[in-house]
Amino acid sequence: MHSIPATMTAWTKTRDEEGGFSLESHPVPSAGPGEVLVKSQSTSICGTDIHIWKWDDWSRKNVPLGTITGHETSGMVVGLGSDVDTHAVGDHIAVECHLACWSCPRCEEGNAHICENGSIFGVHGNGAFAPYFVVPAVNARHVPKGLDPGHASIQDPLGNAIHTLTGGPIEGATVAVHGLGPIGLFAVNAAKAMGASKVIAVDWDNTYRMNLAKELGADLVLGKDDDVVASILEATEGRGVDNSCEFSGSAAALANTIHSTRMGGYVNVLSVYGQSMPNVPMNEVVFRYLHLKGINGRKMWSTWDTMHDLLQRGLINVDKVLTHRLPVSEFEAGVQLAISGDCGKVVLDFDA
Repeated sequence: MHSIPATMTAWTKTRDEEGGFSLESHPVPSAGPGEVLVKSQSTSICGTDIHIWKWDDWSRKNVPLGTITGHETSGMVVGLGSDVDTHAVGDHIAVECHLACWSCPRCEEGNAHICENGSIFGVHGNGAFAPYFVVPAVNARHVPKGLDPGHASIQDPLGNAIHTLTGGPIEGATVAVHGLGPIGLFAVNAAKAMGASKVIAVDWDNTYRMNLAKELGADLVLGKDDDVVASILEATEGRGVDNSCEFSGSAAALANTIHSTRMGGYVNVLSVYGQSMPNVPMNEVVFRYLHLKGINGRKMWSTWDTMHDLLQRGLINVDKVLTHRLPVSEFEAGVQLAISGDCGKVVLDFDA
């Protein structure tokens, strides 16, 4: 039987400044009604974690000081709250980080990921840069068969990529992926796996990630030395792509995304614009009849079903995107590595 300690040390956002994290002692939480207690196995460093590290405008408004951050995570269930009959001690799970009320109009219409009363695990409350955490059992998704448990924490960013892609057509469609962070890299891989006829990957000057995109199947990779809009139009017979996905958080990239999407095409935006709001070329959106859609998280639960199907069929190259694994004690070094961009996905591992 697993012995659960009374206290733990966890990476905590303690200071009102860039960086501003420290290892702090916390009580190990107890699973309340409908919750599970999880022993962390791995927690990935996310673009959101970088925003919190940089302590930009968005982070200051959303993350209370004293919060244990970290939301892309997986682990083993070690405790059950009352009324939990969907899980057992020993189950391996990954976390859906959007915590929903399940009773507001958005939840009732099938959009729990944008629950009117919702919050984000590891952002608005304590998360998983900690040895233990609690989460509602419904958010503790069983790890699919065939997936290395050590890879399980990447389901959050992979799900983001799939949700963004499915905002427009994929099978037989032309798809552009703007921004080649880990989510963008997963989007390149997933778009090819889901039958896109052509995938165009766009970054600025991160040759490491641009080369990864090529290895993941991108048909064309563009960067700072290219006229992005002209190159996409040339590659699509002057029309533009069917489905554009913006992952970078760059105002210039958002404009390029809009200008290079075909008439009546789809522009799907999964980005946090941390310091200032970008200028959006709305006349292009209007006169070219574009479908402009903001994407937040994963659909609960259709995105997870699609993701698990792709993983179980071996169509997602997790090893290619997951380039660095570090012990959780090296959290600060891991964040700096992620900020540098000389990596794909960075995962922090906990002791077994």
